[in-house]
Amino acid sequence: IAENIDDIVSIDPAEAFEFSSGEYVTQTYDRLVQYDAADLEKLSPGLATSWTADDAAKTITFTLRDGVSFSSGNPLRADDVVYSWKRVITLNKTPAFLLAQLGWTPANFDSMVKADGNKVVVKYAGDFSSAYVLNILASRPASVVDALTVQSNEKDGDMGNTWLKSNSAGTGPFVLKLYKPGQIINLVANPSYFGGAPAMKTVVIRHVAESATQQLMLKSGDVDMAKNLTPDQISAIETSGNFKVETYPQAA
Repeated sequence: IAENIDDIVSIDPAEAFEFSSGEYVTQTYDRLVQYDAADLEKLSPGLATSWTADDAAKTITFTLRDGVSFSSGNPLRADDVVYSWKRVITLNKTPAFLLAQLGWTPANFDSMVKADGNKVVVKYAGDFSSAYVLNILASRPASVVDALTVQSNEKDGDMGNTWLKSNSAGTGPFVLKLYKPGQIINLVANPSYFGGAPAMKTVVIRHVAESATQQLMLKSGDVDMAKNLTPDQISAIETSGNFKVETYPQAA
């Protein structure tokens, strides 16, 4: 894939807040609930198979999916979910406001989000419906990381932030093999993905800043996909008959 990826500041899901890093996070991590790929107005079960909302008590209880493992082999636990969200609030990087609007702070988090066996009990503050809260928890900062792996790679109290800028620790369909900022992202399929192993075994995203260069690489066969073509370039590709143009909506 030829793509301009120089917008990426970080690929840590607690810090990533750009379009390109968002695409990466979606491929390597999962959330309890996720946007339906075919209809982004719908939410589908992700790492949670079901949930029960009590709007009066401002509480949502999630039941985790059985048999899910991180790419490390560690099993998914409710504690991983709690750690992941607390990590976002504690690090307080750019996307943290999305979760913080639920009334979560470093001081009160432990009383707002708790693990209970294979369930995660979420409390929230503010004049929000549970439907709104579910959409917040489907956003990329709510991605679940492997707490044991991340904690083992913590450095100087950074909660693994430095390590996660060049490694992945998720349950997603792909695992990071190599990341060089402004150059390349190399992903490999996760054979144990709970949704089934991807048919594509390897994905290589090459940083190509100029759309004209992307177009030339596509025509020459040097890449299989170009993601930043202009409307005129897309029209030229469509009329050539040799390529397929696809359009997809994108969620936050």
